[in-house]
Amino acid sequence: MKILAAPNSFKESLNAIQIAEIIADVLERYPGFTVFKLPVGDGGDGTLDAVVFSAKGEFKKFWVHGPLLEKVEARIGILGKSTAFIEMAEASGLKLVPPERRNPLYTSTYGTGELILKAVELGINEIILGVGGSATVDGGIGALTALGFKFIDAEGNEVPPNGEGLVKFSRIIPPKSLPDLNIKIAVDVMNPLLGESGAVRVYGPQKGLKPEMFEAFENGLRRLREEIYRLTGKDIDVEGAGAAGGIAGSFYGLLNASIESGIELVLQIIEFDKFLQDADLVITGEGRIDYQTLFGKAPIGVAKHAKNAGVPVIAIAGEVKDDDALIDHFNGLFSIVRGPVDLESAIKNAKSNLEKTVMSIGKLLISFKS
Repeated sequence: MKILAAPNSFKESLNAIQIAEIIADVLERYPGFTVFKLPVGDGGDGTLDAVVFSAKGEFKKFWVHGPLLEKVEARIGILGKSTAFIEMAEASGLKLVPPERRNPLYTSTYGTGELILKAVELGINEIILGVGGSATVDGGIGALTALGFKFIDAEGNEVPPNGEGLVKFSRIIPPKSLPDLNIKIAVDVMNPLLGESGAVRVYGPQKGLKPEMFEAFENGLRRLREEIYRLTGKDIDVEGAGAAGGIAGSFYGLLNASIESGIELVLQIIEFDKFLQDADLVITGEGRIDYQTLFGKAPIGVAKHAKNAGVPVIAIAGEVKDDDALIDHFNGLFSIVRGPVDLESAIKNAKSNLEKTVMSIGKLLISFKS
């Protein structure tokens, strides 16, 4: 039996590569099982590692500015001769900011823009930008400043390339020239730029934004929308524009970036459908599978492709909720958690619990073969 192990990460415990390796290690103890490891991601934190592993790419490392504008070492993934995968979390990620310093007023996407320039220096003209895990709500003005745009306040001064700058700027001055780039924004959420389900109110609090600052940031993003419309005639308050503090929207408007399903982009990059042709079973999963999974998360994307190819698919998760909404999309849906448990214990025991769950799946599959 040929099995594709195509999991996403279990957040804060196991990354997608580790999970794929555990699935392979356990199942290949049984006779007649061959497991192909194709870890995936949907644009969130960890997608870079999964894509480079599955697409057999390579990493390049650079020193750029981190979210607090200090120097950090960040990676990009080189996929073939002309494509780079850049993950915002590498240079502008929440993981780079100590909890006590998390405040979107002072965090910046500047380093993400620098990574794009590094890719250009390597001769890259196609950028896939995974925007999950960011520490920012700066509307992308940090990254755009690195690319040559100027953001000016009412007195004619340049504003800081961070959330404070978003709040203070009045107009945008584009650079005289820009690199010839095809940028695709890989998102796993489709939130608009503004409003109750937009970048500020939904994701701001996760990054340390206090409710008393909501209106100032919302006004900054609204001004960004108006300025980009003035310059380009494009309305950037579209589905997905609110991802990563609004960078998806500003890149869509000023750099003609497309906003696309992260899992669909990843499956295309790693040629997932080609591997499906010889597969008898797909095993996917992520840390939590629930109703939100249906809206562009990795497991549902994998399941759709598997179903279209007539290949059964099993999903494994740390936690499974809303089974009734999900079960029709999978041939099997398993939680690795054994009984009521607190989050800390679930994370600590994720590896052994995953091994036991995969072992049970292996025994079940063997029973059908015999």
